[in-house]
Amino acid sequence: MTQAEPAKQSKRVRLTGEQRERQLLDVAEKLFTERGYEAVSIEDIARAAGVSRPIVYHHYGSREGVFLACVARARREFERSLLDRVSAAGEDLTEVFRAGGEAYFDLIEDDPQRFVLLFTASSSLHAELSDQLGTLRADTIRTIATVIRQKDPSVESEVALAIAYSASGIGEQLGRWWLDEPSIPKRKLVSYYTGALNGAMKGILAVANVSDRSGG
Repeated sequence: MTQAEPAKQSKRVRLTGEQRERQLLDVAEKLFTERGYEAVSIEDIARAAGVSRPIVYHHYGSREGVFLACVARARREFERSLLDRVSAAGEDLTEVFRAGGEAYFDLIEDDPQRFVLLFTASSSLHAELSDQLGTLRADTIRTIATVIRQKDPSVESEVALAIAYSASGIGEQLGRWWLDEPSIPKRKLVSYYTGALNGAMKGILAVANVSDRSGG
């Protein structure tokens, strides 16, 4: 009579700290994009990740910390995509704007809820969190300004920053419009974006030239 083999016990795989942080962000981002920031708790994140609440607190400190980490990661990924596109666009700023617009609207097309997470902030968020999200947004804008100056070193730093803020504002509002009117072709949105940003750049350069001549 053969002895029955002992039942195989499933082993829980222990994640490294980096793997655990990535898992928590994956889970949290999904919850935030599906429900919105206000409707997600640390308990929700812990339950969905299959861990205890202290583990979430250990890695991110608070719900706000998890949310900021999600936004920061998504922005880094968007910036990498943006830089990859514009690096191949040559030196002409119109083509740089077009390449940046294509990367931006591809993000919205591929994952509209992630766009909402990245570029829209709830008015009900408390002031400190709103300020921190604003800092992340400003970092992205400074990245855009750096790209503009790399492509055209004759553009002064302040002017490049003014153009970059325009790029951010124009893109965000066109993106919101596209979410409301998804039937608009993406190529048309990219053309609107490129044209509007070209116009903004010409206006900003004109103001800067007048200021230089007047010594202001």
